[in-house]
Amino acid sequence: MGSCVSKPEGCVGGRLRSFRKKNRKTKKRMSSCLSDGSLQHLAPLDHPSSFSNPALQARSRDEAWFDTVAKFESDCDDDFQSAQDGDLSAGNSARNSVSEFGKIENIQLSSSSNVDPQSKSDGLSNEEKQPVFLDEISSSVVEGSGKDARLLDNCGILPANCLPCLASTVPSVDKKKSLCSGPPMPMKKAVSKSSFKWKDAQANSILFSSKRLLSRPVAGSQVPFCPIEKKMLDSWSQIEPNSFKVRAENYFRDKKKVFAPNYAAYYPFGVDVFLTQRKIDHISRFVELPAISSSGKLPPILVVNVQIPLYPAAIFQNETDGEGVSFVLYFKLSDSHNKKLPPHFQENLRRLIDDEVERVKGFPADTIVPFRERLKILGRVANVEDLPMSAAERKLMLAYNEKPMLSRPQHEFFSGENYFEIDIDMHSFSYISRKGFEAFMDRLKLCVLDVGLTVQGNKVEELPEQILCCIRLNGIDYLNYQQLRHGEEAL
Repeated sequence: MGSCVSKPEGCVGGRLRSFRKKNRKTKKRMSSCLSDGSLQHLAPLDHPSSFSNPALQARSRDEAWFDTVAKFESDCDDDFQSAQDGDLSAGNSARNSVSEFGKIENIQLSSSSNVDPQSKSDGLSNEEKQPVFLDEISSSVVEGSGKDARLLDNCGILPANCLPCLASTVPSVDKKKSLCSGPPMPMKKAVSKSSFKWKDAQANSILFSSKRLLSRPVAGSQVPFCPIEKKMLDSWSQIEPNSFKVRAENYFRDKKKVFAPNYAAYYPFGVDVFLTQRKIDHISRFVELPAISSSGKLPPILVVNVQIPLYPAAIFQNETDGEGVSFVLYFKLSDSHNKKLPPHFQENLRRLIDDEVERVKGFPADTIVPFRERLKILGRVANVEDLPMSAAERKLMLAYNEKPMLSRPQHEFFSGENYFEIDIDMHSFSYISRKGFEAFMDRLKLCVLDVGLTVQGNKVEELPEQILCCIRLNGIDYLNYQQLRHGEEAL
């Protein structure tokens, strides 16, 4: 009986002794691994290796565990390295308490003077390597320097998917650190809050400051003349009036257009281009026009001032004045206008200059409108094939090229002793028209533009339409021209 009772006791005691012996051997292995530095990585609690080892899952809440197999991969290996032995040694560093919930109670840098040979080979001392969290460097505070450097945990609690504590080769004083559980976020470039309008205004101010002021220049002295067959850029040429299409005699019946008769009321004799910080209305006052006496009902000189904005268009801003450029076209009355122009067109010109009104049928009642609202612009790009454009831009250009347009209400008229001036204000054009012309401005120096004016015929007896004036502009580059002095000091 005694032998039977003692046998189980001996079996149980033997098993307990064997288990304790194995436990002591396991603890010795772990302490030897800590002392020789073979364990360099702290594995996160959600690492797959933690599930493959039941012994590690059974660790107590207050003990730290390590994964010697897993290798941490960073997007920037040069910026982040694993912590050195001196930082994680049990004798020289504070205890790291990591639970399965990822709670880090205290992390303190080692104050030991021993430096591992591997850290020396990296060319950085322990004073330069301070542990940071890779998932986002933003809200940790570094106090002191050298051996007394200490990384303080502001919050004390990290989610379970936090990455291990790593040493950064970049001084952490220059970084903002945060204990965030998200993935590494790339550094975002600072976006300039300055508007495009401000940048364009700055560029325009530099442009205008480099240009000298012209005081009462001779009309037509800025842009040179070039015969149409030579095709020289930055010049102007005469063009035949019959190159434009106008309303035919039977337009109200078949809606067909034909080439205009080959004569015009006015012919060009010069072109000027002036940079302007503000719109210049009635620009004829600030240039020297030729002395031609008026001997008939029509003024001998016609001046067309096309005002083009250089500042960007905006949908919700009603800005209609600012930096711009004026294309000033000068025309002289034809000597044979009385013989070649039909009587109805001469009458229409007189009514246009005298600013008469007419009755227009409408619903619910007729209205009285100025006769000047009949002024119509004829324009086209003659070298569409030579311009660098995308397929969509080319399609739009071909669809709207040579389409006539009434100048109302963006026009003004001024009369002088021997001239009549028409100002076409593109500053007041619609937003869509402005934006389309902005994209066109960069290629203006490559464009061959044909521009003409006519008076729209609204009755059968006023057809066919006639050309008032026309001219060709060969690749005008407005950056090559100067400012015009205007105002009281220029008069």
